Amino acid sequence: MPARPYTVFMLLKATPHWLALDRARRDEVYDGALMQVYNHFPSVRVRFFDSSGFSGRCSDVLMWETTDMPEYRDAVAALHEHAFFGQRYFEIVEVIPSVPDGWREFDWETGRACAA
Repeated sequence: MPARPYTVFMLLKATPHWLALDRARRDEVYDGALMQVYNHFPSVRVRFFDSSGFSGRCSDVLMWETTDMPEYRDAVAALHEHAFFGQRYFEIVEVIPSVPDGWREFDWETGRACAA
């Protein structure tokens, strides 16, 4: 049976510390954060989306994808040690874990989850 995929949406709010950085320093922090994840947590992928022009609630969204939730948890912990979160460049507004097409795993007749 293939490993269950998970997608986690992490809503972020950029802090004044991040907004004060010039583009080169932002690139350096962002690239370092991605390398931290990709080099140490091979089952985790992360993408960064700018939502500041579309939302007042959050300025950015991280979309995490993994089949290994403990490794995802460790990747997030590592970013808390990295400048990305460690220097307070971003505040986490909300974390939304999800499973792709999870509704397909629910048996509507019995009201129970069924085997994937």
